[in-house]
Amino acid sequence: MIVPNPNFRPNPSRAVYIQGLIDDPMLDRLTPTIIGLQSASRDPITVYIDSRGGQVTSAEAILRLLTASNQDSASPCRLITVVTGRALSSAADLLSSGDYAVAYPESTIFYHGVRQTLATPVTVEFGSALTERLKISNDQSAMALARKTEWRFMFRFVMMTPEFTTLRQTTNRPSLTPLDSFIELISQNLSWYANELVKRARERHGRYHKLLDGALAAAYKNKVLLKPQQRPAQVESAIIKKIIDFEVRAHKNEPDWSFRTGGLARLNDDYFLLNEYISSSQSDHFKKLCKRWGPFALTPQETEGIMALPDDAAREEARLEKARRYFQPVWAFLVALCHALQEGEENYLTALDAYWLGLIDEVIGFPELKSMRLLSEFHPDPPNDMPPETAAA
Repeated sequence: MIVPNPNFRPNPSRAVYIQGLIDDPMLDRLTPTIIGLQSASRDPITVYIDSRGGQVTSAEAILRLLTASNQDSASPCRLITVVTGRALSSAADLLSSGDYAVAYPESTIFYHGVRQTLATPVTVEFGSALTERLKISNDQSAMALARKTEWRFMFRFVMMTPEFTTLRQTTNRPSLTPLDSFIELISQNLSWYANELVKRARERHGRYHKLLDGALAAAYKNKVLLKPQQRPAQVESAIIKKIIDFEVRAHKNEPDWSFRTGGLARLNDDYFLLNEYISSSQSDHFKKLCKRWGPFALTPQETEGIMALPDDAAREEARLEKARRYFQPVWAFLVALCHALQEGEENYLTALDAYWLGLIDEVIGFPELKSMRLLSEFHPDPPNDMPPETAAA
C-alpha cells in the first residue's frame, strides 16, 4: 500500500521556479513568493529548476531565503528540489541543496570549477594569488557539495550492500572491499563520461588512502590529535609535520623534487584534506550518519560480540567505532568525487548518472530505482504504522 508522503513529493501549489539566468533580478522576483510561502505555513517548499546557472551570490541568497527560520525560531521549511530540464553550474548546487532532490529523466546536471572573469591586466603576483584563491574556493565548494549529498550517497551505498556478496561470489574475488564493490556496481549503470569522472575520483581517493594511512595514522599513533588541552595551532603543527614527512618519503626516488617547485602546493592540498577529514570524521554530524546507517555495517558476528559487552554505553561506542571504520572510506570517496566535479570546465551528468552517484534522490518514471520516498511510502500495515524513514533523512 502506498501512502503519499509530502516530505518527498513535489507540490506545485507551494513552489518557486528557477527558470533562466540566476541573477539579482531573479532574486528580487522570487523574494516575495518565498516569504509568502514561508509565512503561510512551514510545510515543504518545492523548487523547480530549469536554468543554465548564473551568479553564485544570487543563488546563495535564494537558498538562504528558502532555508530561513522565522520570528518564532521555527525549523526551516523542508526543500524538495526538482530539475525539469537543466541544472547547470550554480543551479546544480541549488539542486543538490534540497532535502530531497528529484530529476526528470531527460534532464542534465552540470558541475564545474569556480570561475572568475577579469577586466584588468594580470601581474605575476596577482595571478599567483588568484590561482590560490580559486583553488581554495574549489576545495570549499567540493566539501560543501559533499556535506549536501552525503546522506543520499550513503543511502545509495547501504541499499546496494546486499549485492556486494553476490558480486564477490560471481567474480571469485572474496577480498573485494565494500567500496570497490559499490563502485564496480554503479559503474555498470553510468554513462561513459560519468565513468571517466569516477576514474578521476578513484585516482584522487587512492591518494587520500595513502595519505590517511601515512600521515594521519602516524599522528593518531602519537596521540597528537587526541589531547583536548592542546591549542588548535599545536594540532595543526603536528598534522603539518606528519604531512611533510609523508611527502618526503613519497618522493624519495625523485632527486629533483622539492617543496619549492610544487611541493608547497601539494602540502596545502594535503593539509586541507586532513583538516576536513579530521573535523568531519570526529564531528557530531558524522556520528549521526554512522548511527543512522551503522546497522548495515555490522556482520551478525560483530553484532553478537557487541551485544555481549557489559553496558549500553560500551555497546553504543563499539557500534559507532565499527560504523566509523566502515563508512570512512566511503565518505572519503564521496569527497574525492565532489572534488572531481569541481575540476575542469565541463562535468555533464545525465539524470541517471546523478542518481547512481548519489547527487539526487530520485528519477521520475523509474520506480525500480530505490529511493527514500518509496521506502517511506510503502507500508504493508495500515498508514498509522509509519516507519522512522518518513522523517527527513
